[in-house]
Amino acid sequence: MTDHSDRRILLIGDSYMSADVFAQAFARRGLTADVATVRMAAPTWDTSRVQEFEGDPAEVARLAQGYDVIAFHAAPVTAEVIAALPDLRLAGCARGGPVNIDLEAAREHGVRVTTTPGKNAEAVADLTIGFLISLVRNVPASLRDVDARIADGRPLAESTFEGARWFGREVAGLRVGLIGYGNVARLVAARARALGAEIVAYDPYVDAATVTDARIVADLDELLSASDVVSVHARATADNHHMIGAEQIALMPPGSFLINTARESLVDESALLSGLRDGRLAGVALDVNEPDGPWREMVDQPNLILTPHLAGATRETLVRGAEMLASEVQAFLDGRPLRWER
Repeated sequence: MTDHSDRRILLIGDSYMSADVFAQAFARRGLTADVATVRMAAPTWDTSRVQEFEGDPAEVARLAQGYDVIAFHAAPVTAEVIAALPDLRLAGCARGGPVNIDLEAAREHGVRVTTTPGKNAEAVADLTIGFLISLVRNVPASLRDVDARIADGRPLAESTFEGARWFGREVAGLRVGLIGYGNVARLVAARARALGAEIVAYDPYVDAATVTDARIVADLDELLSASDVVSVHARATADNHHMIGAEQIALMPPGSFLINTARESLVDESALLSGLRDGRLAGVALDVNEPDGPWREMVDQPNLILTPHLAGATRETLVRGAEMLASEVQAFLDGRPLRWER
């Protein structure tokens, strides 16, 4: 067994992913590590090069002094942090995209960076299917009706035939269109196919010849016009901001459904609201929303599901991320290639 006693490891927890989750995963591999926790703090520093962080860079630099390896989830690893840590050789971020790390600064200082792509794919796929079933069976509107009855003091289930108000669709036979066909979308496809849905996908970065479990279409317009349910799973880039807007919604069949469990920037929510109001969209489910979008107006729509970015929030996701980082750190210490190095 390789002796790693000269390599110091620090595990940094936060309010979302505790240091204990990291510690247990590292202990299972026999890796000795110290632990620390960063807390939410209003930033008083330049945040232009990192996003979605928790903690203060000065605190991170202080905590990580003298360590060769740091593993974390939300701690801000800025250029100033990296410059202040001359011993640092590996930064492991338990996220698919290390938006809280200054990658350019890491490269300049010879600090390797690894991540945990796909750690939450199972969780996001589960929620997507939950959204799909809820929408096509009119669950959001029926729940609002129950709330209204309770508020008005009216009884429930006055008639055996009340279900006639909530006729929906079965998943079997639905055409489910997936925008993006990466880790999450493929898991969604497998789940939807098991329920009898037909899968159509659009992803300009995927070779259609390599896909046997879905029909890959050549352009987004074709997918939109051929889908009863559209689910967004693309990675957000500068080029695909509002890739779903009024023009795209107009291509969808009347009475179709849209789900977004990816990133808020991909969908124009004002166009979604119009689509809900005019009936083009029979239902919408969002696990992400634009902070400056019309979500306050959207919540009044009876056929809307809006959740607070909880798609990846499962215990299994946290454990999986910690295990992935522990395996990467083990490989680094053993001198083996890193599987998810950025």
